[in-house]
Amino acid sequence: MVWSQRSIQLGSVMEDRLIMRLKVIGKWFNSSRSLQKEDCVEVPPWLTIMYNTVYFDMCNAHPNTKKNELDHFCIDCLLALCYHCLPAHSSHKHVKIRRYVYCEVINRKDLCKLFNCLGIQAYHTNKTKVLFLKQRHQQPLQQQQSQQHNSKDHSCIICQRSLQDSTSLYCSIACKVFSISRGASNHDNEKDEDFSSKRSDEEIVTQSSPKRQKVRKGVAQRAPMY
Repeated sequence: MVWSQRSIQLGSVMEDRLIMRLKVIGKWFNSSRSLQKEDCVEVPPWLTIMYNTVYFDMCNAHPNTKKNELDHFCIDCLLALCYHCLPAHSSHKHVKIRRYVYCEVINRKDLCKLFNCLGIQAYHTNKTKVLFLKQRHQQPLQQQQSQQHNSKDHSCIICQRSLQDSTSLYCSIACKVFSISRGASNHDNEKDEDFSSKRSDEEIVTQSSPKRQKVRKGVAQRAPMY
């Protein structure tokens, strides 16, 4: 009985380890496939400007009115807007910027109409799914704890922040944009290296096979007669 119980316990432990390894391999495979797909994706210029824009300041066009915080971004005009600026931009594309745990977030449903949000971790607030616009900074102690926790859990492939969903790869929009930009730069570097290697090979071939010089023949002479 004792040996049978021990064998059952060892079998369950080995099964749990195998399941954990399969999960890690599956996530790595999915991340590699998504990164390969993102190599041909370009980051829209308006997304970079939206990232660098300052929000929740007072609108200069409506300083003496209520609800004058800059909590919208117009994609056509590339400007931050307040509630009173929206009627003038009614025909433009714009997104609502919200606050969640002192960070800027965007409704996932609204952003998916303009940008591929696949792989970004979504969080629930007020019965809606939102995405973090920027990376959430961590203290050194919190970063160490998250790294220890991420050895068993899922983490962002860019900043190593822990994720709630096993199918997600990024903790924020900024991490996905950084991943796409890094993939594009690596692709350009590979092209430059291939071009330089071809040029060097051509130079080596031309140097190793010099042109044949024509030798001028002399005046023909008759053989002496005896």
